[in-house]
Amino acid sequence: MDEEEEGKPVLTVIMKEYREFFTRIMESGDEDRMRLAAVFYDWVNDSMEEASDTAEKAFMFRSIFAMAKRLLDSKLDDDRLSKIGLIISNLRSRQDSKNALFTAEYLKLQLFEDCGLDSGETDWELVDKYLEYWAEASSKEEFEITYYKRCEDGKILTDESRLAEAGPAFFRHCSAECVEWFYSMMLKPIDYSPSSLVELDRVIDAYWPKELFKDVDIEDEENTYSTVLLRLVLMTGSYLGEVLVRNLGGKWEKAEPSGWRILLKESRINVFHIAEESLRGSSRFHEAFKLAEKISML
Repeated sequence: MDEEEEGKPVLTVIMKEYREFFTRIMESGDEDRMRLAAVFYDWVNDSMEEASDTAEKAFMFRSIFAMAKRLLDSKLDDDRLSKIGLIISNLRSRQDSKNALFTAEYLKLQLFEDCGLDSGETDWELVDKYLEYWAEASSKEEFEITYYKRCEDGKILTDESRLAEAGPAFFRHCSAECVEWFYSMMLKPIDYSPSSLVELDRVIDAYWPKELFKDVDIEDEENTYSTVLLRLVLMTGSYLGEVLVRNLGGKWEKAEPSGWRILLKESRINVFHIAEESLRGSSRFHEAFKLAEKISML
């Protein structure tokens, strides 16, 4: 069975879930949720036209649908939902479906990770701070992502640690993106345990359209696929790094010219190289952990 045929069952399952969900929203009588659902509906349709094959269609469909479901099922009220609809429309007017998706994912992560949306202690002031910033930033040609945090004295400030160059704070954020990705895609949750890497391997081997990225130059800034690959390498490599830190006592170490890696005893593990290889070929995150585990026992 070729890649095109393999993608069809996955896409069929997603489309069934999608129809059931949007039917429920449209029958709810909630006009603001219906309007935002229509924005996502148009986005899904456009992404299907832009996708090059069934595997890419399945990836885009699942990602956009997961974002729609997470936001529309959240505790966001009408005004905030309307602002999100405006933000997404702005992003889509300036970017293709894939770039708009990965940019919008940052907003979703901030709302659920930073603001605790749908937790028992949602920081609504921080939610509004983010939505205000995104509504303005998304209307500009040159878009920049920023991060906020609430300090101990109660003030909301720009989170400089996530705006600075790559480092442990940035990688912790990227690993949280990976956890959020699994949660929003309605996959089996991952929790920084060694066994979660088995699930990471399974999902990448089952759903990630590797053939599209096999020969992509990750440093080619003009290539959309390069941007997508880089983001997934950062997310999954950071997640592997944090699993090594939390379970085996590894430490983030900066090394030139190869960049950041994990120091474990006297060994150095290039987690981002492992991530890139896993996204191009057979996924081996759990295998890398098992090798690291042997090193830690020496």
